Amino acid sequence: MAGVPSYRRLAEQTLDQVARNLNAMPQGNVATAEIEARAAAAQAIATVAVAQALLEIGDVLREALKRGDA
Repeated sequence: MAGVPSYRRLAEQTLDQVARNLNAMPQGNVATAEIEARAAAAQAIATVAVAQALLEIGDVLREALKRGDA
């Protein structure tokens, strides 16, 4: 059984999802509303990645404090 992924790994996976979504953006004559909606969705997903990265930073700092490294 695989272990629980770190927040860093989750953030990487989430950013990969954002990249896939942006790469799938339609080209050519596309309604502005569709582009805006897809861009907003990508931004929302990227915001989740930022939150995951911040949680990872918090976990690392907490561990360092417990060990007395910081």
